Amino acid sequence: FLVSAGLGSWKAIRNSEEFKAGLYKEGLPDYTWEQIAQHKDKNESVWVAFGDGVYDVTNFVVNHPGGEKILLGAGGSVEPYWNLYRVHHKQMVYQMLESMRVGNLKPTEKKVELDDPYLKDPERSQNLVAFSQKPFNAETQSEILTENFVTPNSEFFVRNHLPVPQVDPQTYKFELSFEEGSLEFSLDYLKNNFEFVEVTTSLQCAGNRRTGFREHGELRGVPWTAGAIGTAVWRGIRLRDVIKSAGIDTSKYKHLHVEALDSDANGPFGTNIPLDKAMSEEGDVILAFEMNGQELPRDHGYPMRLIVPGYVGKRNIKWVKKITLSDKESELVWHARDYRIFSQHDSLTNIDFERALPAYEMPVTSVITEPLDSSGFELEQEEITLKGYAYSGGGRGIARVDVTTNGGEDWETAELHRRPIGTNNNWTWSLWEKKVEIPDKQGFEVCVRAFDTSGNTQPENGKHIWNFRGTFNNAWHCIKLNPRNY
Repeated sequence: FLVSAGLGSWKAIRNSEEFKAGLYKEGLPDYTWEQIAQHKDKNESVWVAFGDGVYDVTNFVVNHPGGEKILLGAGGSVEPYWNLYRVHHKQMVYQMLESMRVGNLKPTEKKVELDDPYLKDPERSQNLVAFSQKPFNAETQSEILTENFVTPNSEFFVRNHLPVPQVDPQTYKFELSFEEGSLEFSLDYLKNNFEFVEVTTSLQCAGNRRTGFREHGELRGVPWTAGAIGTAVWRGIRLRDVIKSAGIDTSKYKHLHVEALDSDANGPFGTNIPLDKAMSEEGDVILAFEMNGQELPRDHGYPMRLIVPGYVGKRNIKWVKKITLSDKESELVWHARDYRIFSQHDSLTNIDFERALPAYEMPVTSVITEPLDSSGFELEQEEITLKGYAYSGGGRGIARVDVTTNGGEDWETAELHRRPIGTNNNWTWSLWEKKVEIPDKQGFEVCVRAFDTSGNTQPENGKHIWNFRGTFNNAWHCIKLNPRNY
């Protein structure tokens, strides 16, 4: 609601003293819920309540980057939504809210009763590097990330937008909708009437390496370093088999609208994928029930997850509830207003979401996972071993990984550990390793770049690919190494 607003305003209050928002203030008028409810039209006036405070956010709504979301609390309390989107509980947000104060909630009015929607989220590995608890977002530690080609379930990065749904497998239903009607499938029916297949894929969040963009401008999103990626063996059934079993004439459709069980007042979380991808024999799109030989963990989509190999993580929808065949793209806010290809010139105040194309495939990237940035080496050492990963979306494999210790003047080729390279279904990362001589005992920088099987490579830095959402950072990955105790 308020958290992403006015970066200039943020800077002005960032260092202010802490205080509490929503306390009763003497000298201000009191309002009832009925009176507050009269102010919920963005064309006239929008009021919201928080604690004992009443606020006029009319002018704020017009330029708010969250679009219509602030209107979810219009004419009522924002507390239920702020309890869902915990990022708003910050001092700077409180102060911004208080600047719009117009009155108090009348003391005799009943306060909003709140439950914590995250109370029943699953337990997580303590090894994960968490950036937020509610919703839970955490990446794999760099030291663990490339220990194995397949990432253990417990250490696989978690990207949640909302509370994790609790699902009863006995009552769970999957709906397939199309122009002529819809069909419902139970979990047992899906498992017992379609052939099981395995697909090994790497999933990467579109915002992986977001923090590498910081030097080029303000960013919006989870501050991922390089651990929002992982590889798993998924077992389930082909989505195209389910669609074919329904006898649907797919020639009149172009898109699949995918809806999940997790939802907020704006509707279900969801996405859009091209129908051609789902129906292609080489697309390997499945409805997965298992991850690395185990039942899907709750954080990763139990009881069923859509796996779309070669696509950004967001298209691999967890807790799948419904898929609709359509001739148009999904209008769900999660698809229409996010996870798109933004330019350097786009901002929260001028962006044309219809012009920005949806993001499906990740560009080629590579990362050094060992040693860690700013770690040390012994003065008597002559060489050091580097390890990492490289990945390209869309089924493009990794052709080569190079490292440099002199700013790109000279490159050395690393040894690759990967699955056999195919024509267009290279869904997984390649792990790489390279031993390099230490060029300067005073310390040095080492960088990595990769080339995929289409000849694509990485830009030297992120200056010309920066965007306000911090997505698709595939610049060279560089770390600095210094002698220990130096």
